[in-house]
Amino acid sequence: METASKKYFGIIHIGTVNMALKIIAYSSLEDMEVIENVSREVKYGEEVFQTHHVSFQSLNEICTILGKFKQLLRDYDVQDIKVLSTTAIREADNLLNVIDQIHVRTGFRIEVVHMAKEVYYKFFGLYYHVLKGNFNFNDEAVLLMDITSGGLGLTCWKSDKLLFQQNFHIGSLRIMENFTVKQRQELTFPTAVREYIYGSLSPLWAMVQQHHIQYIVLSGRAATLLGNIMGKERQDGVSLMKPDELRQFIFSFQGVTPLKLQQRYHLSENLANVLMPTLLLYYELLRIVDVDMIVLMGTTFTEGYSMYYVAEKTHNAYVSHQRQLLLNLASKVADRYVNNPAHSARIEEYASILFQAVYKQIGLGFEYNYLLQLASILHEAGKFINIRKHNLCTYNLIMETDLFSLTDDEKELLANIAYYGFDGIRGSSPKKYNKLSPAQKLIAAKLIAIFCLADSLDKSHLGKISRIWTELKDNELIVRYHSELDISLERWTFKKAAVNFAEVFGISPKLRKG
Repeated sequence: METASKKYFGIIHIGTVNMALKIIAYSSLEDMEVIENVSREVKYGEEVFQTHHVSFQSLNEICTILGKFKQLLRDYDVQDIKVLSTTAIREADNLLNVIDQIHVRTGFRIEVVHMAKEVYYKFFGLYYHVLKGNFNFNDEAVLLMDITSGGLGLTCWKSDKLLFQQNFHIGSLRIMENFTVKQRQELTFPTAVREYIYGSLSPLWAMVQQHHIQYIVLSGRAATLLGNIMGKERQDGVSLMKPDELRQFIFSFQGVTPLKLQQRYHLSENLANVLMPTLLLYYELLRIVDVDMIVLMGTTFTEGYSMYYVAEKTHNAYVSHQRQLLLNLASKVADRYVNNPAHSARIEEYASILFQAVYKQIGLGFEYNYLLQLASILHEAGKFINIRKHNLCTYNLIMETDLFSLTDDEKELLANIAYYGFDGIRGSSPKKYNKLSPAQKLIAAKLIAIFCLADSLDKSHLGKISRIWTELKDNELIVRYHSELDISLERWTFKKAAVNFAEVFGISPKLRKG
């Protein structure tokens, strides 16, 4: 009877080292139960890294395992299914053909998760456990070091505030692809790998040192495997290790290699090839940062994604908490450039009020308000580079910056809001807008119309309007304001932005003093 009210959700991860299926029963984020957990080690991972191509044999291997997973999902009668691929497929030169073949042969539609989102899902799950008190970090700076096959994600926080987040294309198998099989047999191989890691990450070290990090969190399968082979006991999903313990463990190999890991711990070649560069990444960070404790947390990508999915489905307050963390982080990004926090805060407030007044009538989900908030924070960053071409510079900055939690499609929408947020699509070259897909164009046009109207209310950047409130009547949006100052500029720019708003939504905005 207890599970009658629960919903079921299946998640399949096509990874580089293994493919995994989890079936989850849930009623809330606090009430999630894994009722089936199956994993199959695969052989195609390193081949894809070396050739950037999914061969026919590799595709067969993937489809065969997916077929077995599909039968298990049928046995449980699970209808809600997500099939995700990370590095294994997303960098293949035949990506579209692989996705199509998998769909034709198995019926599964693949969602390709890009690196920034992959790292974020794991952080989403892990940070939830942190807030629940699985380990007390005593308000000290903490660094999450998330190593995947294709990348390294570093996320630093202190006292419930994100300090920085950086992603690097230097994952475990990506490191190994730089060395031939013959080179891996050389005695100097471990030293060469360590120097390669140090050189590749050289811009990072000063930034890491300035935050006085006291704890390093290692997560995922590699962290769990490391804890197991070092005999670390887990309590509430957490294992603890002193930095010197890890250093001594690595020293004990007198040059750690995949072959030594295979022989000493009876690991498969695949796992050894992943663990060896992971250990050296850990070691390089410990050479630079003097921390008190290493915390091993087993939160995996599939667990993090599942928690994110359930939190979104059940409208859990933790989602809002996360978004506020991310908005604060975006403010830190904006602080690197020309930034007017007071102006940005006003635009963010106005855009949110306008969005909430109309979003149910205009066919947008509430989650798009988050993109408006980000646009409010970042929309003037390009002035740091070139005031005359600030909108183009802002567009390029957004497109070339890793923005934690955003997909590439979301980032492109955000860049378009910032690009057209001053004059609208008609007032600027439509070249950027025309690069969007038809579905993206509809969303972008709506968000740009709202943003332009919000921006008009503080066009002078002087904060003349102290507050606004709205009333939606039939086909009119009444925007009332309070101000004791002359707002001629704001009224005139509002009137101009209102024309586009009315064309996009069929709702005519009117500005009236309250």
